[in-house]
Amino acid sequence: MEIDELKGNIPKYAIEILKSKGIKKLFPPQVEAIKSGLFENNIVVAIPTASGKTLIAELVMVREVAYGGKCLYTVPLRALAMEKFEEFKKWESLGIEIGLSMGEYESKDEWLGNKDIIVTTSEKADSLLRNKAGWISKISCLVVDEIHLLDSAKRGAVLEILIAKLRKINPNLRIIALSATIPNADEIAEWLDAKLVKSDWRPTPLYEGVFCKGKLELYNNGVVESYNLQNGLEALVYDCLKNGGQVLIFDSTRRNTESTALKLMSITQKFIESNFELSKAVLEENDGEMSQKLSECIANGSAFHHAGLLNSQRKIVEEGFRDGRIKVVVATPTLAAGVNLPARRVIVKSYRRYDGYSKPIKVLEYKQMAGRAGRPGLDERGEAILIAKSEKEKKNLIERYVLGKTENIMSKLGAENHLRFHSLSLISEGFANSMEGLEDFFSQTFFFHQNEISVKYELEKIVLQLDEWEMVEYDDGNLKATRFGELVSKLYIDPLTGFIFYQGLNNEIGEISALHLICRTPDMERLYLRKSDSWVEDEVDKVRDELVYVPADYSVEYDWFLSEIKTALCLRDWINEVDENAICEKYGIAPGDLRRVLETAEWLAYSLARIAQFFEHKQTAFFSSLVSRIKHGVKNELVELVELKGIGRVRARRLYNAGIKNKEDLVRQKDRLPALIGKKIAERVLAQLGIGQSI
Repeated sequence: MEIDELKGNIPKYAIEILKSKGIKKLFPPQVEAIKSGLFENNIVVAIPTASGKTLIAELVMVREVAYGGKCLYTVPLRALAMEKFEEFKKWESLGIEIGLSMGEYESKDEWLGNKDIIVTTSEKADSLLRNKAGWISKISCLVVDEIHLLDSAKRGAVLEILIAKLRKINPNLRIIALSATIPNADEIAEWLDAKLVKSDWRPTPLYEGVFCKGKLELYNNGVVESYNLQNGLEALVYDCLKNGGQVLIFDSTRRNTESTALKLMSITQKFIESNFELSKAVLEENDGEMSQKLSECIANGSAFHHAGLLNSQRKIVEEGFRDGRIKVVVATPTLAAGVNLPARRVIVKSYRRYDGYSKPIKVLEYKQMAGRAGRPGLDERGEAILIAKSEKEKKNLIERYVLGKTENIMSKLGAENHLRFHSLSLISEGFANSMEGLEDFFSQTFFFHQNEISVKYELEKIVLQLDEWEMVEYDDGNLKATRFGELVSKLYIDPLTGFIFYQGLNNEIGEISALHLICRTPDMERLYLRKSDSWVEDEVDKVRDELVYVPADYSVEYDWFLSEIKTALCLRDWINEVDENAICEKYGIAPGDLRRVLETAEWLAYSLARIAQFFEHKQTAFFSSLVSRIKHGVKNELVELVELKGIGRVRARRLYNAGIKNKEDLVRQKDRLPALIGKKIAERVLAQLGIGQSI
């Protein structure tokens, strides 16, 4: 179908915008979606990566806005939200306003009321509902990107509750659900009263195969191709690069991604000119051991990508790969579900992943990795290759992954922690004011649609628990959230976290006990306890009397407790201005891990401060300052200085040691600032204090 044939469905200027982006014809799955009533019906689109899912959603949203509607586009990751926000900006020339919401959980973001298309994560969208954002009721079209993540133990429950809530608010809500190719997409379509568009079509054909002992076999629609190469990963990489391609490699652990990327430098350096600027850029925010390795790899045309990288470093790697300056990226499997990073050849070096223990990845996970193979418009074909060490393993890989069927998507909402988390929000937001109402709401979820079993017993148990924790009032079958329960729901924390904080506030709390209180909660990411971490027990002995809770030394909880304490000690070092690289080395973590732990700890410290404020606790000011200290990594004496933009932990300490200890000192001693923090930063800081003249 020619793009011009869309006239009458979307504005003619929208067609011109698509043409300016080089889109003149629609892909077959896009045509099928239109023929299935894309502009009238709910639609579930289950097609491979790079087959045009996003454009299908864009066509619906542009039409919806043209008819006075408002659209919400949800994605699983913040990085994806940023990517889509940038992608949708092309519609601004039509007068369509694009909004992005990724900020604090306890906010309404009312400014989004003026936006036509709002991009956000499903968690943030649910949080906006909990905080009663006024514009949510005006949403007429919901796009759910990657709806197959209903299967995710971590994210799936939020996704189906969000959909069920929005359908309650607006029974006429249009839903466009975008999915990977999955066997039970029809089940999701039934739940959403949607038409299903399912296809295996790809813009670049995909050849999948196995590399074993120097022999490569590739399969495509019954055709088998065989190639003899030298043995080893290097031969597979060189074979692709010499023909102008790029390679994306998936490995099981972070350490393996780093060692593989370093090993491949000798090959990639032959295919690049100079990456000096890129290699320097990854050291700007951190120059520790991992960052130095990454810099060396990038300088030679390879890179690794895992959760230990800082966001700025990930962005440099991704953009460098897209620009062709980085020839090979070695990543952990998490990248497959995240950012759109296609390559001519995808190599699955290890089909096992470490998740507390080593296990084979799911077929769906492999298919998502394989789906990255083939750059539309650049490659005639894509190749996804698994590596086997023996003929027996090769046979198993072909049967399980290459020719195998992906697993069914299964709801994860039935887990107790999810039911507890969402039951409180449903009662707080007024979706349910009785046990019958709560049961009725859950009967509208994908979990019920799939299992057709009532969770009445589990819900009663949870409601009694919430009643005991003083978060809901349960009387004669009627349900009402208390003001405390409403606050916990708005803070977007597990009710168990709220209860742990509530109990903890009965004690006198110091620095380490407050940090341990945060690390005890189910919402906190704890650091892994290594065999070499026996020093943590020595630290416990030093702080034992300050802690609110210490289990018996040989109890089942003790190892878990040591992990909590290790995390709390890491936070304590950070807020007492220990160097970032020294912290990473001491705790066996990467800079990205530290930032992630700090981000979660800041949110939980904020929640603790809000609960303390709610109960008029005498230490509320202490908890509030702890939020700033975790955010900036400073001792209490520097909190006032670091609240100014441009003054981080290092500059604040330099100013304080020079006798400039607060905002008044900054103004009074403004002539000394250029020598201490630089002229430009000094001017920016003074401008924030209302002093505009240059110095």
